[in-house]
Amino acid sequence: MLRLISSTLLGVLLVTSLSGVEYDGEKSIIFETKYDVCIIPPQVDDAIAKGIKVVDVSTAKKLYDQKCHFYDAREKRHYQKEHIKGAYPVYFDVSKAEYIVIQLPKDKNEKVLFYCYGETCANSYEAALAVRKLGYSNVYWLLNGFSEWKEMKYPVEKK
Repeated sequence: MLRLISSTLLGVLLVTSLSGVEYDGEKSIIFETKYDVCIIPPQVDDAIAKGIKVVDVSTAKKLYDQKCHFYDAREKRHYQKEHIKGAYPVYFDVSKAEYIVIQLPKDKNEKVLFYCYGETCANSYEAALAVRKLGYSNVYWLLNGFSEWKEMKYPVEKK
């Protein structure tokens, strides 16, 4: 087990680059990873067990056509560049270590769908879980994310 963890960590180090950032004279080392990769991807079985409905892109499009509320959990700069038409942004509040979802419907039975980069990204899963914990009953997670939505030529909004 230790060998597996060590080799995984080594693999992460090999595909990431270290860079130094200076803050008021102090140097910090940060890891830069490709934006669509999570070190620990979410598990579909866990999502289902926690009451989140995991959907593919065709089901997401049907929900979109039914006026489901869509939320984009990708980085702010990617949301600002383009996103699913009508989707609201989700922000991660570092100071509270939690996802902030704006413009949630008042009715907790309305359908809400979260997406990010794809199934290797946990942002949308974590945001969906946070909303589920607030008592929303129809929470969906688009497993394959924005890239597959865009490939299907479904509605996208560019800024």
